[in-house]
Amino acid sequence: MNKGKLLGFKNDRTPYDSDEIYAARTEMKLESSIVDAISVVASLSVDPGSPIEVKSVSQQIGSIKSGENALTPAKFDIKIDKNAKAGEYNLYLNLSYDYQKNAQITNADSVAQTYDVNHWYGIMNQNQILKIKVKNQADFEIVNTTGIIYPGGEGVVQIEIKNTGEEEARNVKAIINPSDPLSTTDSMAFLSTIAPGSTAVAKIKIKADSAAVPKMYGIDTVVRYENPDGDIVYSDTLQAPVEVKESGLFQRFFGWI
Repeated sequence: MNKGKLLGFKNDRTPYDSDEIYAARTEMKLESSIVDAISVVASLSVDPGSPIEVKSVSQQIGSIKSGENALTPAKFDIKIDKNAKAGEYNLYLNLSYDYQKNAQITNADSVAQTYDVNHWYGIMNQNQILKIKVKNQADFEIVNTTGIIYPGGEGVVQIEIKNTGEEEARNVKAIINPSDPLSTTDSMAFLSTIAPGSTAVAKIKIKADSAAVPKMYGIDTVVRYENPDGDIVYSDTLQAPVEVKESGLFQRFFGWI
């Protein structure tokens, strides 16, 4: 919102005839536009080393008359680093705009109600500090995976998940989504509560197709949890490495393939 106010005028001399009075009154009306912001451009920046990145370029806001709001709000896309510590961070909003610095009436004719006018414009910059609060939250990474599967066989894979965030995660569930040639009939493991810095192990039965090529596979894993406010939150997709190992004589002897 443009909160600019015109407090008054100070005359430098007294008009002496009807044309000068007409010119003075007209000039006062034009001078009142000094508080209008013309061609406003808004830009957003952050401190060096901030975990916040401004993705948007400067925004053209248009002109804003005194006492009015911009027709459309300035919108900026920002990205907060996933490892950002909880706390308040500064955003710096810079507003640059033109304004009418002066207006001068010449050739005023009070009878014909005509005049010539000259305008002078200046550039103004204003800065505001905005605060953005990054809340504590849980975050997760897979720190270890154990279990070996053979082509055509099934085995229990243990996926160790660590809460690397700053907030407790409650009612935690690990949702497993393997893709061909791996599959599971048990795609969810209940892990209860994981405190910051603590780990929990999800145990999932994984089956490998008989045509599976022996190598390391990545299993998509999403952590579903409840934060202290009672909101349900889903983590980013994590990759759990699982090895499909070439069958040896022991597996062949017992017909495991």
